[in-house]
Amino acid sequence: MIGPRSIGSRSSPAARVALARSLSVGVALAALAGCAGSSSHPPAAPAVVSAKADVDAWEFDGSPGMVLRTTHHRVFTTETDPQLVDQLPQFLEAAMAHYTTALGMLPRPTLRLDTFLLRDRTQWERLTRQVMGDEAPIYLRIQRGGFSSGGRAILWTIGRRDTLAILAHEGWHQYAQRTFRDALPGWADEGIATYMEGFVPTVEGKPPMMAPWANLERFDQVRAAHESGTLIPLSRLIAASPRDLIAAGGSEALTYYGQVWALTHFLREGDGGAHRQALLDLVADAAAGRLRRLVEARATRRIPAGTPTERLGADVFRAYFGTDIAAVEASYAAFVRAIATDAGRSAVLLGRSPLDQSAAGREGSTVPASSTGEGRTPR
Repeated sequence: MIGPRSIGSRSSPAARVALARSLSVGVALAALAGCAGSSSHPPAAPAVVSAKADVDAWEFDGSPGMVLRTTHHRVFTTETDPQLVDQLPQFLEAAMAHYTTALGMLPRPTLRLDTFLLRDRTQWERLTRQVMGDEAPIYLRIQRGGFSSGGRAILWTIGRRDTLAILAHEGWHQYAQRTFRDALPGWADEGIATYMEGFVPTVEGKPPMMAPWANLERFDQVRAAHESGTLIPLSRLIAASPRDLIAAGGSEALTYYGQVWALTHFLREGDGGAHRQALLDLVADAAAGRLRRLVEARATRRIPAGTPTERLGADVFRAYFGTDIAAVEASYAAFVRAIATDAGRSAVLLGRSPLDQSAAGREGSTVPASSTGEGRTPR
């Protein structure tokens, strides 16, 4: 599951100090190695990495592991699957290239992004309690995957493909948290994060092809909601708080993530591309720190001082895509109807846009379906 959105790091002062110490350059390995109790699992030998990355020894919860350092990432991991670990450096750098080019040219982070990828939920729970302090209980509701907060991701492995998907999703949150001067609203931040999940595996030794449509889990969520008549109205979708949906429980959170994935595709290519430039402008303005000022100037209401931009979902949407939400919703609903078909699913299986229905019948490498059951998403 995709862990809670980047809702900011508001852990207790003690937890923040402990986290800062554990992640500071030069003491990261020793700090976390000594701060956890012994594991209920016997130590296992760490996997071997052959891809380009600097590798150092590390351990957590009594288990040996490693730190992988790439150009833009540091991954602290106790995972022992050699194939998964070997994919991490190349996959994460491919994802970073995607973040910074797929929706316009965006700045690269100036510091490496820190990710903790633990081999099981037990280790993840221990680290989550340690790092998040009083806020840990809401994160511990997550059933699969993990979360990002304050520019760092804390995850556990959930199978090779789904682990890579969650790394791409939470990696977007880490990137935006560390790089953007204004925070994106929830629907845009989560929509783009789900957009970044898709990829098509390539031959061994080659980087994956990042393909936003290659996401059967999100497609199936949207299609199921469409067919059951339970799609969330656009006016609610753009105003909803992902954190509140997670806290409430139920299936609506899964629908939310599928719909914001579809909404991002709609804004990028729906209506003949009519909304694409506005989407690119929104992302660029958030990165450059212009978002709040522009939204306040275009707002149809007085925005209370100090309201975080991530809580201004409807205001941001109106500022960039127009005040006639009903008209946009009609187009969005037509877009969902157009893609939510058997032919559309076949196209998604190939990592191609369902709007190109001819793609459904072509031969090519298919994208394995993600795990069933609870799914990657909430949380």
